[in-house]
Amino acid sequence: MSTGTIKTQTDNLLHVEYDVAKTFVFDNRYKSGQTLLNASGGVLTFPVGTLLGRISASLKLVPVASAASDGSEKPFGILATEATDLADAGEKTVNVCVFGDVVESKVALDGSDTMNTLIGGVTIRDLIASETQGI
Repeated sequence: MSTGTIKTQTDNLLHVEYDVAKTFVFDNRYKSGQTLLNASGGVLTFPVGTLLGRISASLKLVPVASAASDGSEKPFGILATEATDLADAGEKTVNVCVFGDVVESKVALDGSDTMNTLIGGVTIRDLIASETQGI
């Protein structure tokens, strides 16, 4: 899926830049029918590539956050289905990549977290490899 960013818009001109680079590149496997929960406090759009963790108590998926302590701080997979305008406490059934090659620069992280953010003394980059089936 490509995404577009409007650069110029007038009455008779629309200039859009498209990102057509792939997120999932080789030998990817997915889990379908997973429940994504918006627990942000507001309406959000979750783009393809969002790194997700699973809340232990409910088994629902939310973006991985290094400060979490409910199980969702550990990577489960990478969102493969965009969820647009999801209301607070809203849920959507999505597909999640749990195995394969993914372009690191396309992985979307929550807040100020980066691939080098430490969770339990391990970087998010290393947790993706160890906590998932091999992304």
